[in-house]
Amino acid sequence: MELDRIAKDPKSAEVVEKDAGIVESDGDQQVANEGSFNYLGGWRLRVVTLGLALGLFLVNFEITIVSTALISITNDLQEFKKSSWVVTAYLLTYVAGLVIWAKLSDLFGRKPTCIAALLIFAAFSGGCGASQNIIQLAICRAFQGIGGSGIYAVDMVMLYELVPRPATLLLGGVITSGSSWRWVFLLNVPASLVAAAILFLSVPRSFPNQGQSAPHPERAIGVKLRSIDFLGAFLMLAATALLISGLEEAALQLDWTTATVLGPLCASAVVWLAFFANSWWVTGRQGSSSIVEPMFPWRFCRSRVVVGLLLTSFMTGAVSITCIFQLPLRFQTSAGLGPLEAGVRLIPFSVCGPLGTIVCAVLSKNKRAPPIYMAIVGEVMQIIGLVFFSRGDPAQPDWHALYGLEVVVGLGFGMCLGAVTLMAPFVVEKRDLAIAAAAPVQLRFLGSATVISIVTAVGNTWLKGVLSDSLSVEQIQAIFRSSEHIDMLPAPEVIAMVRGRFVESFNLQMRIVLGFAIAGAFAALLMWQRNQVKIS
Repeated sequence: MELDRIAKDPKSAEVVEKDAGIVESDGDQQVANEGSFNYLGGWRLRVVTLGLALGLFLVNFEITIVSTALISITNDLQEFKKSSWVVTAYLLTYVAGLVIWAKLSDLFGRKPTCIAALLIFAAFSGGCGASQNIIQLAICRAFQGIGGSGIYAVDMVMLYELVPRPATLLLGGVITSGSSWRWVFLLNVPASLVAAAILFLSVPRSFPNQGQSAPHPERAIGVKLRSIDFLGAFLMLAATALLISGLEEAALQLDWTTATVLGPLCASAVVWLAFFANSWWVTGRQGSSSIVEPMFPWRFCRSRVVVGLLLTSFMTGAVSITCIFQLPLRFQTSAGLGPLEAGVRLIPFSVCGPLGTIVCAVLSKNKRAPPIYMAIVGEVMQIIGLVFFSRGDPAQPDWHALYGLEVVVGLGFGMCLGAVTLMAPFVVEKRDLAIAAAAPVQLRFLGSATVISIVTAVGNTWLKGVLSDSLSVEQIQAIFRSSEHIDMLPAPEVIAMVRGRFVESFNLQMRIVLGFAIAGAFAALLMWQRNQVKIS
């Protein structure tokens, strides 16, 4: 069903909320029916879509924007060594919150949870812009991630429910940073408030159940409160926090053998095992002796296709967001470029990612090609691009071939992302739709947060070792505080040597990412079925 068939006359009618349903005025059809389910139409459909698209735009490109300004941020705050925390503090809470927000939207409704997430995102975006040191910034970034995860999780499930599944669309765009790194965060504030206002005024109170009878609100909320898997939510938060904090501590200490690194990593492994054990236990008791709904249904783990989809999402995040984080750092540390130039040189990657999702959607439309084909092609493209990413010449820090490789890898990850997004609602039960919308995104950002921490720790440790042969301890510490100190080294040949070492560090990091891309290709093959999922 196309959008043009959902609403015949977008101007003449108005959907008016009344009790648990909606009333159509002026006799024009504003709600399209598919079976017994009602869908929005006309002006309301278009305005709600605009609000959701604005929210998704802000969240999807938050990391891209911040990554281009990362050197400016850490140089200004004199904490280059802790640069990865600016990204991973956001990713940590973003990853942990996705499934939780999806469950909360089932409990309190899509509209209030989405607006609450937008307001949290706006408030702490302002806090990020006002931060005076790296600790304040990391804390605000963590709370900003809480809001961001809510925006993405609830917006995605609302898009699934907004129109019949064949009409679901993928959106994308590109944004670049301004003159001061603080505006990277401050500009989120008015944009988030505009999105919240749009959704507050246009989304029906009972969305997505408009026009249908519902249980008594107080009774429904009481039942759902008792159905929340609080233990599963806590274990998910704890496991993610311990994993990322251990990896970040390795990047900061430049040593993998300390208790502050091994302790959190070992504890994280134990908590993850407890999380999956709890998922198995709660899922097994669901519907018989317990009303608790698992935070992560064990039936996902029993489906080869769903496991493949989730692992593909994890590996795609490991590649895509790590490249978005590392490429601007390479341009600025190895080639000595400013944040604006680095942002411009990231454009091929930023544009080709959304373009890849559009290509996937177009090729998959009307059952032309199963999305699994797009995922496999995308994985192969990522592998090819990363092989050459990892072969940079230290004598050519400003290697122009990187732009073409950005196109290849960007299109590849975009096609994988599009395939996962298109397949998710078709491979799970209807009761798991909200979690199916959030879980792949959660795994994608968990993959990115994990791999960013790993490559930062490995790269910084390697750099410290090779630079100690040529530089003093004070010079190395100064470079890890601010990359601007590279240009303050005593001789041009020393500067060239240090920038070449940063190229070699990037090559090492990309070889690690390549390993995850290869694993992603095998994960995509797990989604192969005799009767492939096709999008009508």
